[in-house]
Amino acid sequence: MTRPARRAMSFGIGAVVGTAGGLIGLGGAEFRLPALVGILRFSAREAVAVNLVASLVVLVAAFPFRAATVPMAEIVPFLPAIFGMLAGSMSAAWVGAGWLRRVSDRMLGRLILSLLVALGCVLIAEGVFVAAPVQLVAQDPVTTVLVAAACGVGIGLVSSLLGVAGGELIIPVFILLFGADVKLAGSMAILVSIPTIIVGLSRHFGKGAVLREGAVWQTTILPLAAGSALGAALGALALGLVPAQLLKIGLGVILIVSAWGVFRHLPQRPVRS
Repeated sequence: MTRPARRAMSFGIGAVVGTAGGLIGLGGAEFRLPALVGILRFSAREAVAVNLVASLVVLVAAFPFRAATVPMAEIVPFLPAIFGMLAGSMSAAWVGAGWLRRVSDRMLGRLILSLLVALGCVLIAEGVFVAAPVQLVAQDPVTTVLVAAACGVGIGLVSSLLGVAGGELIIPVFILLFGADVKLAGSMAILVSIPTIIVGLSRHFGKGAVLREGAVWQTTILPLAAGSALGAALGALALGLVPAQLLKIGLGVILIVSAWGVFRHLPQRPVRS
């Protein structure tokens, strides 16, 4: 595969995946990951780093639109939950990124497969069971922070190990544990995800890292990020054309099938042109 074709393909993958993610309120990073490995021929380790960059771009691009529709004043009562989750997720993202550098390629592939299948099941469950706001955690600030931090640890690990924003996990937590409505939970998820991704991303610039290769930025990362941002905006504009719950079920099935096809047997050294 030549670099020009790679650039166009990267943009196309980002646009398609971003559109699907925008329709259901996610960045689509889970779906980019199998494409990065199966189509663009990155190793699993490299794909996670590239995916983190694309996820960050999509979230930063989406935040102004979210801020315009969801007043920041509505978020203030949930600040203890946000800060607690941030503390847990950022700490776990730092640790998880360190684990990623030490685990073997074979083990990493199995871990990614397990996590993607689990996220696919979460999407299907969210499509079948429409979550209504329920406040299961007491309003006591200390309890809120501790519970949110515990949830954040798991979310931060998933984010750093897959290169995803983790919205499909963060949003249900805010809805079911802290009583936020879905739109508000989506905005709060972005506030948690951006710092978490930045922490994880900071550990992917060491010597020999794929993110230090200028050619990779030109031929893959920048076109992928541009396509992802455009697709997320188009998906958000098309919101309502396709029932979100039905779309989640379909995308959950697609994620499980694609993850199984790509990660059940990874080559030790993929060939990149």
